[in-house]
Amino acid sequence: MSELRHDPVGGGWTLIAPERAWRPRDVTHAPREVSDPAACPFCPGHEDLTPPTRLALSLEGETGWSVRVFENRFPAVRPETLEDERAIDAPAPYRAQPGAGVHEVIVETRRHEDALADYAPAHAALVVEAYAQRLATLREDMRLAAAVIFRNDGVAAGATLSHPHSQLMALERVPEMLVREIGCFSQAATAGAECVLCGAITADRAGGRAVFDDGCCVAVSTFSAPTPYHMRIAPLRCSSTLADATPDERASFGAALVAAARALRGTLGEVGFNAYLHDEPFSAQRAGLPFHWHADLFPRLGDRAGFEWGSGVALNVVDPDAAAESLRGGLAREAR
Repeated sequence: MSELRHDPVGGGWTLIAPERAWRPRDVTHAPREVSDPAACPFCPGHEDLTPPTRLALSLEGETGWSVRVFENRFPAVRPETLEDERAIDAPAPYRAQPGAGVHEVIVETRRHEDALADYAPAHAALVVEAYAQRLATLREDMRLAAAVIFRNDGVAAGATLSHPHSQLMALERVPEMLVREIGCFSQAATAGAECVLCGAITADRAGGRAVFDDGCCVAVSTFSAPTPYHMRIAPLRCSSTLADATPDERASFGAALVAAARALRGTLGEVGFNAYLHDEPFSAQRAGLPFHWHADLFPRLGDRAGFEWGSGVALNVVDPDAAAESLRGGLAREAR
């Protein structure tokens, strides 16, 4: 069983999940290796190798599922411990509690060799539809406080299976990053100012840092990008959750994800990358707090060094304006 352990010095929480070390691996070389589909548990015909399907969506004209969701076979958190209110024995001044929540896998395609950068518009929209449906379902569980959807692409980004997939983790505690973001949105609202993300999008579009912009969603190299070629993707309409996004916004968000992946590939080649979706925590939605949902996507070009770890200050060696120009060029090259 996993455990959440609190650090009384830094104030943060760590999820200790030793059982995750036993999960299967078929990715062994950076940045991307396509393994043998015959042994892949995510390929069609191998559904018996995974837990039961929780959601299956199909593209028009495609036989069988196109996107499939199921519980992670090696979960970092478990739903059966959501009712467990006991405190785990921990030496004072430490605290610990069971690692409770929901951990799901979202297999994005039937095709083992696919890449996010190559998804057709309808396919990308269907993946986002699966995200939205799972968020809408899980927020009805009052035991859950927040969910994070994330994608690890390539071994440098933490992928252990090469078949394209995302993951969703819903927790009974709001993660620290989301707590900080809620604080920023709430502080602006209390002061009577506009949404901080709406303002940032306006500034980045005006500053020429947009990489993708279809008038519905944007992908920008933000003025304060924490890492090289880091992009933020968000709808222009200020709304709190992807679960309530319009069909056009969901399709546009999918197109923006694909464009960001293509821009990276066109600029840097086959490089590992991470992406994550920050949706308003369920508990904040219930409380009516302000939020503007968004995603971040960034390549894994190196790891944090001593200064970053010791200070908590990000150090970016690529100017975000130059990164935006390079990424736009990479996206153009991909379109040829």
